[in-house]
Amino acid sequence: MTDVRLDTPSAPPAAVVLDDALRSRIDGLAEEAWPIRSSEHTRAESLATEALRLAEAADYPVGIALALRTLAWQQVYLHSDYEGGEVQLRCSLDLLERAGEMRGRADVLNALGLTHRHTGRFSEALQVHLEALGRYRASHDRPGEADALGSIGGVYHLLGDLGRALEHYQAALDLRRTLGDTTGTAYPLINIGVIHAMIGEPERAVEHTTHALELHADGDAQAAAVCLVNLGNAYVDMGDDERALEFLERAASRLNELENYGDEANCLCDIGRIHEGRGDDTQAFEYYLRSRELLERSGAHIYLPEVLIRLGALRVRTGKADAGLMDLDEALRVSESQGARQHAHAAHEALAAAYETTGDPVRALEHHRAFHAVWREVYGTETNLRIQHAVVRAEMQQTQREAGILRETNEALTRADEEKARLLSQLQEQAAELERQTREDPLTGAFNRRHLDAQLAAEWERARRFSRPLTVAMVDVDHFKDVNDRFSHAVGDEVLRTVARILRENTRGVDVVARYGGEEFCLILVEATADEAVQLCDRLRGLIADYDWASIRPGLALTVSMG
Repeated sequence: MTDVRLDTPSAPPAAVVLDDALRSRIDGLAEEAWPIRSSEHTRAESLATEALRLAEAADYPVGIALALRTLAWQQVYLHSDYEGGEVQLRCSLDLLERAGEMRGRADVLNALGLTHRHTGRFSEALQVHLEALGRYRASHDRPGEADALGSIGGVYHLLGDLGRALEHYQAALDLRRTLGDTTGTAYPLINIGVIHAMIGEPERAVEHTTHALELHADGDAQAAAVCLVNLGNAYVDMGDDERALEFLERAASRLNELENYGDEANCLCDIGRIHEGRGDDTQAFEYYLRSRELLERSGAHIYLPEVLIRLGALRVRTGKADAGLMDLDEALRVSESQGARQHAHAAHEALAAAYETTGDPVRALEHHRAFHAVWREVYGTETNLRIQHAVVRAEMQQTQREAGILRETNEALTRADEEKARLLSQLQEQAAELERQTREDPLTGAFNRRHLDAQLAAEWERARRFSRPLTVAMVDVDHFKDVNDRFSHAVGDEVLRTVARILRENTRGVDVVARYGGEEFCLILVEATADEAVQLCDRLRGLIADYDWASIRPGLALTVSMG
């Protein structure tokens, strides 16, 4: 048997006979510790340590394995000791397999995936989490299944597959709610909030993360600290640096107290980003260096690419091009080795800007092309469709809950296929209506002013942060009042719908077409220079002027002004 020892309150007795009563006591201690490993980590550690002491004294391998399950998980999650935690988890898994014990194996596998994920071995992590999910489902362990779904979502998130990540986070949230696990819903809510922040919806990120923080206010200190980090980042995206710093500094202090140096390093990087945005390069540089030192000490390579990108870009911008390019090359290498596409695309973007600065247009173009190729993979049509699908499904279920019909719906779905189809159709209509109201202008189908404001803030911040081009164009239908007066308001409405359609069909998927108000539209042209935007606007004006407006009403003609 593998010899595993932890510090214990007292030395074990020389020999203990393992009878049914002692076995039951050890199992009870270990099983009591596992569910509270996050919310009551001190008590969980005490219970697991006592179980380990008794199991070692009685030479009971299964008891040792089940106790190590909790202690190793805490070592990884609370103290960022990935190497030590992985050793103990592998020992636990080995003991369970030798004993032919199925109990606890899925828990250990899922925790083992966590060590792979944080040390940048994303492919291995996904494989282990999927195996854990299969075991949980085979044993009908619903809480474990929710854990595994959240873990799988986390790997897809890091791989840059935001659509699949959101689907798994939402599935974990749905399952927690079905189980009535109010506290357990906090983790999926945190992760869903991060996805909303990444796709330019910081207000929704704040909404989800604040709800998660309320659930963890008096419980899991680790999750509460992560909530503070995410809230800080959301407020950065909303342009509220003061509030962002307040949350991030509180988070950094808490994470340091918890000895979670990986997340603390990530938080310090975010604080450095705010200082850099304010023009305080010295402070930013200090925070980035502290962040990198913590990551190297803790082995949390999951956050390393972002820190290297920010550090390298700052060095290039402040005249230390050679050192900066080394940082950026390392960021790209680490991102690609991890399969982290969202970091790879950011590294290519930073390298393109760096080579432009240093006067190497060939390499700049090479990285600029690579950036766009990876960008399309991460934020392309398929990913956006997956994200929209998951968001609509979530809002549909929220509509159910608000109407108080979730339980009735679940019962009805089991009674008859016909009733099932009717209810599903009704819920889909509700979800579609909710989606339209929150994002789209009801008349034209273009995005509404609320969505425009959020997207404009996000794109402006991205363009400013990475020194990328961004053009905004206003579109005004000429003499629109005359259209209403001469041909009726119904014709005017059809004109607006047609203009919106022409604008949408002749701009890129990454661009934003929104109704600004009345007969005015606004275009956000991402990564478009002024010259490129002028060419596009000339083409759009021509398409609108040449459109067969007489097909709507004889005698109707229309032009637009753009600027």
